[in-house]
Amino acid sequence: MRTLYRLLRAGMHTALLFVLPWLTGALVGMVFDVQEVAETSGRFATFFSMIVVPLLVLQLAAIAVKIGRDVRARRAEGARGLAVLVDAVDRHVRVLTGRGMGMAAASLAMVGLALSAKWGQFGVLAVAGLGIMYIASTGATIISAFAVRAFDDRVRRGRGAIDREMSPTVVDAGDAVEERFVLARVPVPPGFRLHIEEELPTRLGGDTRFALDRSVSRAEVTVAAPLPRTPRGVYRLGPAHIWYEDVLGLTRVHVAAHAKASLRALPRLRPVVFERRPKSMTKSEGPLSILSRIATEEHFRTRPYVQGDDLRRVHWKHSINTGQLIVRVAESVPFAPSKVRLVLDTYLPPGWRMAANTGGRAVKEGERAIARAPEVLDDVLDLLVEGWIGLAHTLLRRGESVSLVAAVRDGDATIVREIECKRGEERKWRAIGSDAAWQNDVSVDALFAHIPAMPSSPGKPASSVIVSAGLWLGGQRPAAGTSYVVADGSTVVLDTPKDALGPIKRLLFYDYPVGAEDNRIHWRKLFTPKPPHADVVRRELAKAAGYAVEHARSANAPVLLVRRRGLVLSLEAP
Repeated sequence: MRTLYRLLRAGMHTALLFVLPWLTGALVGMVFDVQEVAETSGRFATFFSMIVVPLLVLQLAAIAVKIGRDVRARRAEGARGLAVLVDAVDRHVRVLTGRGMGMAAASLAMVGLALSAKWGQFGVLAVAGLGIMYIASTGATIISAFAVRAFDDRVRRGRGAIDREMSPTVVDAGDAVEERFVLARVPVPPGFRLHIEEELPTRLGGDTRFALDRSVSRAEVTVAAPLPRTPRGVYRLGPAHIWYEDVLGLTRVHVAAHAKASLRALPRLRPVVFERRPKSMTKSEGPLSILSRIATEEHFRTRPYVQGDDLRRVHWKHSINTGQLIVRVAESVPFAPSKVRLVLDTYLPPGWRMAANTGGRAVKEGERAIARAPEVLDDVLDLLVEGWIGLAHTLLRRGESVSLVAAVRDGDATIVREIECKRGEERKWRAIGSDAAWQNDVSVDALFAHIPAMPSSPGKPASSVIVSAGLWLGGQRPAAGTSYVVADGSTVVLDTPKDALGPIKRLLFYDYPVGAEDNRIHWRKLFTPKPPHADVVRRELAKAAGYAVEHARSANAPVLLVRRRGLVLSLEAP
């Protein structure tokens, strides 16, 4: 269906556009009396054919050249199938911008008014508008065919290039990042501007847009702009769409798709604090609790007194026998690090996508395997990963042996990764936190089945901590020594700001300058089901956290809730 739509849209921008004046005249003739102009229709058709048909032939020839070049380039990259040809046709045939289509529609309206009202002035306006549109579209197509070839030749010979980079490439979430394009001797035809555009991922909060004049044809030019946001995650950007637009804004010609870049935003390393010291049900230590270590009053050796020693520890009998002050050395409590495995639960049941993104409507068949988390659940995952990384850092500073386990995407598959945390390598094991994303392939039970059992250290059994949002914890009873940290996702859901003016604002005010194509009505977005209210999502997330707490308590496993409290993460008793 999408292929048919693209082919019809391509036909609209070529042959059908040249036939529309005749169709408009025929439709008007069915309603109004056009006998006065019927006698001159033959002569009009002759002049129309003499002028417009050559333009159509030239336009089709130039488009065929660009389509052939594009298809050969895509096949050289390994792409095959009918979709390659359809994409090339759709990309190179659509040369009219929204402004150009508006001029065509206004000219056709003038044709209808001229025939119905019998006013020759409207006919003059119609001929002028259609003539400008035909000449501009044909000229842009022909010039771009040679310009694109010149661009490809310069890139192939190394005399011209378009490079893209993120500065810096690896950052902490929330840090400033600048996107840069370096253009070296890129050919721009006279009367045209070079545009670089790409729709960035939704979480980055914006688009890439640059417009450059002909100065880029003569020297090396660098353009840069800051990214609006840099939330946690791995982003692969590009290729950016590069095209020419004439100075009137009527035509747009695709040149190439170049310039890729990547960005990795590491999760913030936030301090973890306890609301109050958690109670331990046993006399042994756990990953979330530690026994108080105090020195005993027994002694096993002595040493001479040093200024500053506590006089209460002076061994007076031994001091009299030796003739100098001797102090007791208290027995120290030996510390044996325990092995802790922190398991990140990123399993997202398909029903949660239906509840949080489609307003309770049923998802389409086949959408389950490729469904991604909605934006609000991405914020929940950020809290989850921050708690996971922060707890690992806290346990590592305490001297424990910590390893991180998570299911991450590797191409089209989901794999289970385990990495041992070491001091001084925080950025290395925080990188797995940026790879974490919602998936619906590996649940918590399957996650433990993919990893080997952890050996126990002398005197301390190995333990596991499941860091989860509680969306689905499975039906199996957790193994002995398992603890839970549940992210309270309801605390990260923000209220959507209300539009005070409502529809009136959309009619009288624009978000972009007057005449910009961004002010057009997005029909697909208009009829797309709206997400549920923030209170509904907040209530569902709180309910999921409550179920997770009850699941942990039913298994007699320790459980804590993690919430953001300013700049720190707070582990609180439920």
